[in-house]
Amino acid sequence: MQTEMRKLIIIFTALLMGSIALEAQNLPKELVKALAEGDAGTLSEYFHQSLEITILKKEYMSSRSQASRIMQNFFKDHPPSSFTVSFEGNKENSRYAIGKLHTEKGDFRVNLFFMTRNRMDLIYFMSIEKESTYELHP
Repeated sequence: MQTEMRKLIIIFTALLMGSIALEAQNLPKELVKALAEGDAGTLSEYFHQSLEITILKKEYMSSRSQASRIMQNFFKDHPPSSFTVSFEGNKENSRYAIGKLHTEKGDFRVNLFFMTRNRMDLIYFMSIEKESTYELHP
């Protein structure tokens, strides 16, 4: 009896951990690929009609098409080599993701905030900041 109970607990725990891992990996692959390849056109498909973008401390309130051009210019100046998602989460009616964009000119932290419209998560705020390397001194 105890062996069966132990098996059930192990199975339940494995299923729970698996569902948590699946939920945490929910950024669309096309969005991740667009950031990794510097594809502003595909990236803009995930933009809300109006959004706020902060790039290297410069702020823009823009339409989807303006944001696409802003990102196209950023990718032109900083050609990406890869993008990795570091963290994803939910808060109330919003989702967010944090990732690292590797470019020829250094690494950048990317923050994405989403709102759901017509069953699709759209970016309403995006920031790109230069990754800093902190040196520790004895």
